[in-house]
Amino acid sequence: MAKKVLHFTQARIKALPTPDTGRVEYYDDEEKRLMCRVSSTGNKTYNVVKWAEGKVQRVTIGNAGDVTTTEARKKAQEIVSKINSGASPTAEKRKKEAEKTTLSECLEQYLASRSLKDNTIKDYRYKVHHDLAEWADKPVVKITEAMVMKKQKQLTQTGKTVANASMRVLRAVMNYAAAVGMIENNPVGVLSRTRVWHKNKRRDRIIPAEQLQAWHKAVEALQNQKAKAYFLMLLYMGFRSSEALTLEWSNVNMKEKTITALDTKNHSDHTLPIPMALFPHVKSLHKLTGGYRWVFAGEDPIKAMTVPKKQITAIINETGIEFSSHDLRRTFATIGEAVGVPLSMIKRMMNHVTTDDMTTSYISTEADTLRVAINKVADYIQARVTQKDNIIHLMNSK
Repeated sequence: MAKKVLHFTQARIKALPTPDTGRVEYYDDEEKRLMCRVSSTGNKTYNVVKWAEGKVQRVTIGNAGDVTTTEARKKAQEIVSKINSGASPTAEKRKKEAEKTTLSECLEQYLASRSLKDNTIKDYRYKVHHDLAEWADKPVVKITEAMVMKKQKQLTQTGKTVANASMRVLRAVMNYAAAVGMIENNPVGVLSRTRVWHKNKRRDRIIPAEQLQAWHKAVEALQNQKAKAYFLMLLYMGFRSSEALTLEWSNVNMKEKTITALDTKNHSDHTLPIPMALFPHVKSLHKLTGGYRWVFAGEDPIKAMTVPKKQITAIINETGIEFSSHDLRRTFATIGEAVGVPLSMIKRMMNHVTTDDMTTSYISTEADTLRVAINKVADYIQARVTQKDNIIHLMNSK
């Protein structure tokens, strides 16, 4: 189809008919690379169309209602001149838009480009809007190495772990920004070059054997039944906190006495027998939340409960025993080792498989074997919390 060419004037552009569907393009007979596109919505826009570097470059000038034909021709000549000199107006426009992209906007683009779990997404947003709040609305191109060094030093006053975690999130987002052309180099790289990343100390805190009784007694005394069952489930079954909090009743088999955590950190389903000592607590919890989706239903039962920090603080104040949710998982593993459960079995119970387990990877763990092992851990805990002075200190005799 031949190009539609006419001499652009204000009156002629205004009189161009609106197509029933699609769009129609008209070219100016004076500035031959100036085009007016008319869409079926009635919108009319001026564009420059020029062949350069082996492809058609199309640059939008503006709406015909806002730009006169004289202004459109002048602007078209400027754009064509830039293209002839090797510049790319389209690339310049993209660059200018990228330069306006804030850290918060870049974060959302990064999250949209990845398949991350909800908790990870929440954590990334928290770190950007809390730990890095003063940068959230700042264009990413304005974040410098000097600023990163200063911010890392400030965050370190809160805690080395906090500083490392926030800087890792920033590094991931800025890597994305560099990959899509928003910035040339990731400013967080300065932390590696100057070697100021904090070394993460291996966390190995557990609840010592001699403190299990006091801790257990404080948990049993909690009025909040969900928090009580949550703490005991982590201790008796070794679940990750996130696994426990996202358990659904549809994956709890009360008849077979098993619990299945879906899509765990290892991207697999994880089924464990419920220890005999824990089962009464699960039954009590079922009476409380069994009508809802979540085993640990929140105050708004449509949502799952969050980590019961208030109860953690209360137990610490009551007993003087410092602990976190993950400490209970480590305590479970330590007790398992102390009572002679094979390491491969402990890893299986904790869903903590590593690729170097070449020998144990061929062993299929039967449900009965798992049940014996997990009850062995539970029996030790029960012995510690019910007996007085004649207990063997397995955990402390290593």
